[in-house]
Amino acid sequence: MEVVVALGIVSFAVLAIVGMLPIAINSAQESMRETDATLIAQRIFSELKTGSGGNRSVSTASNTPMQVINLTANNSTNNFLGFKENGEVMGFTTSGAQNADLDFFAQISVFTNTGIGNLSRVQIDISAPAAAPPTARTTNSFITLIGF
Repeated sequence: MEVVVALGIVSFAVLAIVGMLPIAINSAQESMRETDATLIAQRIFSELKTGSGGNRSVSTASNTPMQVINLTANNSTNNFLGFKENGEVMGFTTSGAQNADLDFFAQISVFTNTGIGNLSRVQIDISAPAAAPPTARTTNSFITLIGF
């Protein structure tokens, strides 16, 4: 009788642990996406901050030209960069449409209405997975101020 009760308790515990595995896996994947999104945003911000003038460039894949971001244009939101999971920039697009060749989209938006001259608020929205429809993606937003 004691063995049957012990087996019942152990099987209940094992069943609970097995039931938590999908949640743990999803949580780990989301955490990895957030970390990758943060690294991509930091890379873009550092490239924008190292330039000078109102037009700053963000490097893209070796076979495509650098993407120029205009820091003086208010509400400039059509700046999309596609990224692979390893952070490699695959190129510039004008929309965040589904793309199975990419893992992340970065939309760079510039707002000049900061109240201070020659200062823009730059927002980067990193969406993943890029292969999913826009409504099914997870988006992380990052904001900084950049002088020009």
